[in-house]
Amino acid sequence: MESKIRNYYAVKVTGGQEVSVGLMLEERAKTNNIPEIYSIIVPPGLKGYVIVEASGPHVVKLLIAGIRHVRGIAQGLVPKDDIIKIVSKKVTGPTIKEGDLVEVVSGPFRGMQAQVVKVTEGKGEVVLNILESAFPLQVTIPVDQVKPVKKT
Repeated sequence: MESKIRNYYAVKVTGGQEVSVGLMLEERAKTNNIPEIYSIIVPPGLKGYVIVEASGPHVVKLLIAGIRHVRGIAQGLVPKDDIIKIVSKKVTGPTIKEGDLVEVVSGPFRGMQAQVVKVTEGKGEVVLNILESAFPLQVTIPVDQVKPVKKT
């Protein structure tokens, strides 16, 4: 009889090590053939945590035992609604197209105005012409690092 209980557990990990811990957990679940692990989620933007979907905390404890950068399991369960919010595609804000004026909101060019040269949808990147530079400067950065400048 297979248990149908599926709960989400937040595993605390060293900040910045989420992806590598997620991969190590996946590898261990496969090698040790642990069928009670249903999914391993590394939420983008949630620093210091990896979410493990499993039948119970004992399974998660077995999975994380001795894995580097793992700090333990957070108290309680992660509500399914929160998981759905994390994994569902976010509705992107105003779309950016070629020729638009944008402001870089993070990264080394933060606060600078730029003009969009090209938008690569598949990669989620934009090629920008930095306007405040002393010489022509083109950079490629993730589209979530820019916001459209309000047209006045």
